[in-house]
Amino acid sequence: MAKLTDVEGCALGVVWQRGPCTAYEVRREFAISSTPRWSASAGSIYPALQRLQRKKLVRAEASDWGPREKTRFRITPAGRAHLRQWIGPPFARALCGPAFAPLRTRSCFLGAMPRAARVAWAREATRETRAALAELRRVHAVPSSDVFEAASLRGSILELESRLVWLGELVRLV
Repeated sequence: MAKLTDVEGCALGVVWQRGPCTAYEVRREFAISSTPRWSASAGSIYPALQRLQRKKLVRAEASDWGPREKTRFRITPAGRAHLRQWIGPPFARALCGPAFAPLRTRSCFLGAMPRAARVAWAREATRETRAALAELRRVHAVPSSDVFEAASLRGSILELESRLVWLGELVRLV
């Protein structure tokens, strides 16, 4: 079974979860995701859906929509099997290790800055993390009817709360 990229796996998951849906609807799900690493660009989603279609993991169904045609994607049985494989297990160690965190990476080099700049950096990182957490809580204040989607959101909230604890420790160091 061919491995899926994370974008392909996630797009396939959205098609499975939302039922027959358009590429635009898949893009919208990526855009509102609490995972900022996802690109909701047409240059990312449309090619991923085309690759999934070529692999016969989704089926495209065209229908009239005003003067134009609308294409909806539906997951195939093979797509469901690939989705389950992508979800895992087994898991690569990198998948279960620390999350992608550019802020944490930048913090490794704070010694290159004078103390006042390090303090300003830590304060700004804390302020922006608090704002991101507040936005996440505000946008997702309505509980999801999908328990797994709600659990994923809870993971994002816990991640930002944990980052604030770490930033508090960093503030004391700088």
